[in-house]
Amino acid sequence: MEKKDKSLAMFITEAREKIGLSSLLLAKRANLSEEQIQDIESGKDLFLSSTVRQKLAKALKLNPSEIKAYEKTVDIHYGGNVPKDFEDYARMKMTLGETDDLRCPVCGSEMVFRTVKRYDLEDNLILHHKASCKKCPYQII
Repeated sequence: MEKKDKSLAMFITEAREKIGLSSLLLAKRANLSEEQIQDIESGKDLFLSSTVRQKLAKALKLNPSEIKAYEKTVDIHYGGNVPKDFEDYARMKMTLGETDDLRCPVCGSEMVFRTVKRYDLEDNLILHHKASCKKCPYQII
């Protein structure tokens, strides 16, 4: 399969399997949650933060640029269309579980909402809300 035909999810899954790691072991080696690995491998995450990309690259023995090459790239300029306080408002609505009326501020399409459970250094649970548009690259991370 050519590079242009392969998604980030497929690339990470193949790289993990090539070196014989389970998703749990990859999560441990990369110091990421298993849920983060599952989100990447299922195609929910199309873009990675530089920190996550570097951790994955190290665990998979790759160069971060190899991973970045598979991340979704779309040349869309928001042009100031996103209201300044939309993300704060959306985070508040996600915290309350009231996301039915939220649509993508860029294209108006349906958004996917999820909550990632993380723990701080003292094992306190931290809920991190994420949202992404189903049709364009807009996301709240």
